[in-house]
Amino acid sequence: MTEVAADTREHDAARQRLGQHLVDEGAVGRRQLRQRPGKIGRDGELGRDETGELVFQRLGIEGLPGHLDRVLTRLQREIVTTQFESIAHERRPCACCGVMPSIKDYQRMRFRSLFGDVELRVPRYTKCGCTDAGTGQRKPQRRWVSAELECVQSELAASLSYEHTAQVLRRLLPIGRGHSDSTVRARTLRVGQRLEAELTATNTPSAHASSVTTIGLDGGYVRHCDAELGHNFEIIAGRVLAEDGLQRSVGFVRSVDEHSRTRVQHAVAALGGADKDLRVFTDRDGALRDLQLSVLPEATHVLDWYHLTRRLTVLASVINGKEAAEKLPARDQDRLSEWMDSAKWRLWHGRAAGAITRLQSMLVVMARHSVLGEAVVKRLTKLTTELLRYLQNNADSIPDYARRYRAGERISTSFVESAVNQIIDKRMSKSQQMRWSPQGAHLLLQVRTSVLDGRLREDFARWYPGFAANESALQECA
Repeated sequence: MTEVAADTREHDAARQRLGQHLVDEGAVGRRQLRQRPGKIGRDGELGRDETGELVFQRLGIEGLPGHLDRVLTRLQREIVTTQFESIAHERRPCACCGVMPSIKDYQRMRFRSLFGDVELRVPRYTKCGCTDAGTGQRKPQRRWVSAELECVQSELAASLSYEHTAQVLRRLLPIGRGHSDSTVRARTLRVGQRLEAELTATNTPSAHASSVTTIGLDGGYVRHCDAELGHNFEIIAGRVLAEDGLQRSVGFVRSVDEHSRTRVQHAVAALGGADKDLRVFTDRDGALRDLQLSVLPEATHVLDWYHLTRRLTVLASVINGKEAAEKLPARDQDRLSEWMDSAKWRLWHGRAAGAITRLQSMLVVMARHSVLGEAVVKRLTKLTTELLRYLQNNADSIPDYARRYRAGERISTSFVESAVNQIIDKRMSKSQQMRWSPQGAHLLLQVRTSVLDGRLREDFARWYPGFAANESALQECA
């Protein structure tokens, strides 16, 4: 009973202090504070809507228009100032000898957080006279930004444009000042630089019990901010899938990233390492194939069925088209169509050599003098030659698609196309037509992939002990 009474007295005292503070700020009158709990005042809290129904108009702290900013600013100033004075007092003694140095002067610093800015008087101390003072003296803090503000800005900027992120912060946060698009961009890219620096600085082993079974890599293009240096530049996006269903996203700009191999290796290691039956899916891009061979030489490369059948469909549509029916003899057109179907069937069953033989026979038919010079024949010859070269260069990457399909295994890079759409197009290309610098796009990709995987708050919790690494809803809307 004694503890309950003490808690009640402390709670009443806190209510009295808050009430006195609201009166001093002019937010409420003394008469309002003396009203009984649950009683509706006479200054507009209860009103009627268009239908005549009773509604609450001013209930809670939102019912103090014009004074909310002042109340929150005063409250945060008191809390931050008290916390800073306590920290400054703890850090004042010399780290080497423990002597309390004298204060030389004070500096004005601005601390920025989700609830606005706070002006702080930061003391500067005289140099200690001990011999180890040069190594033990702490350097002054350069960036006075709360970790929560930096994390929220980075999470939003990974999904929205910098300008829209600044607008959202100004509308939603109680103290909506100091959120310009240039500030949001600078802080987001700074987070990307820190993530990029950790890639080569640390090699943390993973405790994940599963293993990686599938990797998919593909490319996409975004507009270059400097037209003289190029109209577009390529971004590589991919996804690493583990046996237990977990996944990891990868994104980098090929022209500026010097650690693409390390990036893929870290993604694989984070999910438990490579499985003995690891499959790597690409669209036959030579650079991606070289990346796979250098990072995971033991993995099996699989040519994407979607990109392969797209070439077959284009060639078949020309063979069976109206122009081919008019310019080619019926017997030659039927033979080409039959060989085309035969080549596709053999590719579906993993018989690349038989498909290559059929395409070579088609080139022999189209080389006859009777049909030379026709535009449709020139186009057919070009498409067939390109497809033949494509198959010859990737013959060792063509599996038995039919067997894999019946076994429920992957045969295409649809999951990689989804990753490209989610990592690149949704933020940089489709919904927001903007131009990028390769370096800026690369750093933003590191933040975006971290948000998509739900790792950004865990990174902040590692950087700033005590940071709440709760699950963010922004991962779902990214």
